[in-house]
Amino acid sequence: MEEQLLCVINGQRLCKGNPDTWKWKGEVDGIFSVKAAYNTLQGTVEIEGNKDFKLLWNTKLIPKAQMLGWRVFLDKLPTKVNLQARGVHPQQSLCELCYAYEENEEHLFFSCSMSQKVWNMCNRWIGVSTVHHVKARANFQHFHLFDLNSRQNLVWKGMWLAIIGEIWKHRNGVIFNHKKVDPIEIFDQAQVAAWVWMKHKIPTVKFSYSDWYLSPYTCLKFL
Repeated sequence: MEEQLLCVINGQRLCKGNPDTWKWKGEVDGIFSVKAAYNTLQGTVEIEGNKDFKLLWNTKLIPKAQMLGWRVFLDKLPTKVNLQARGVHPQQSLCELCYAYEENEEHLFFSCSMSQKVWNMCNRWIGVSTVHHVKARANFQHFHLFDLNSRQNLVWKGMWLAIIGEIWKHRNGVIFNHKKVDPIEIFDQAQVAAWVWMKHKIPTVKFSYSDWYLSPYTCLKFL
C-alpha cells in the first residue's frame, strides 16, 4: 500500500503556490460532468474499449439483461471470490454448480463443467462447433454466426446474455433454495428468455416459440 501511494505521489508534479484541487479522470480537462460519469458507468470510456459495450447496449433486450451483461464484463457480480476480496467470507469458496474449483466469474460462466454443458447444448442447437473463451468480453464478441448479418448477430447475442442470466439465476437457486444443479433446465430457460425478449423488443418477430425451439437459425435469418 505504501509503495502504491509513493508511486502515485512521485508521478505528480507539484507547483508551489497553486491550491490543491480535485481532478476528474473521465475528462481530458479534469472537470467533472454528468455525461462523463454516465459514460464511465456505461462502460463506454476509451480505457475500457467501447466496442463490446456498444454491442451490448445495442442488443434488443430488456435493460435488466443488459445491466447484468455490463456487470459481467466488468467482473462486478458477487461471486464468492469477489465477495472475499470485499471482506465477505462465505462458508466455502467452491463453485456451487460443480464443487471442483473456486467460484470466480471465469469459472462459473465459462470453465465450470456444468456451464460448459450449457454452452455445448447451445452449439448443438444452432449447429456450430466452437471453442469458448473464458474471458467474458472475448466470449461475447466471438458468440457470432458468420453467415448472419450484423443485425441478425446482434439478436443472436441476446442468447448469450440469456445463458449468462440463467446460469447466474440457477447458481443463486442452488445456494438459497437448495435447487438441484440441472444444465438442461438452464438451457431450456435461456431459450425461453431469449424468445420472450425478441417478441417484446422486435416488432417484426412473427415466429412462435416452437419455431424458435426447432429451428433457431431459420428464425434468425428471417429477421
